[in-house]
Amino acid sequence: MQITTKRLGNKETIEVSEDQLFVFDPPLGGFEENRRFALISEDESPVEWLQSVEDPDVAFALLEPFLFEPDYAFELPDGDAQELGMATPEDAVVRCILTLRDDPDEITANMVAPLVLCLRSHLVRQIVLQDSGQPLRRPILSGIALAA
Repeated sequence: MQITTKRLGNKETIEVSEDQLFVFDPPLGGFEENRRFALISEDESPVEWLQSVEDPDVAFALLEPFLFEPDYAFELPDGDAQELGMATPEDAVVRCILTLRDDPDEITANMVAPLVLCLRSHLVRQIVLQDSGQPLRRPILSGIALAA
């Protein structure tokens, strides 16, 4: 399937496979018109992109939280796991949405509302962690340096 993206500033059409497609259920707050997304890896980078299939202007930079916060953990409520179609913990992929800045030291990850993608069902959901003690904006470069 071909989709159009502006994730790196320039409009381009890229090929994605069905395995890369995920559906938000329920939709991501503020982006109700965008339910289908493609998970796109970056060459030689841990950053991934969640690109809307419906709107080339809507893309989120993602990063695996365990790369910069090795002890990051939360319990996925049973209801969410069931609605996502998860049978085992291995079905889950956890990513945090990045806030990109010109200064790399100011790039942060949202640790309070991670995305859980189910590899079995290809559903994705943002989970808001209550009383987690996690920061909303966690600088990632300092975390990567500490984790290395």
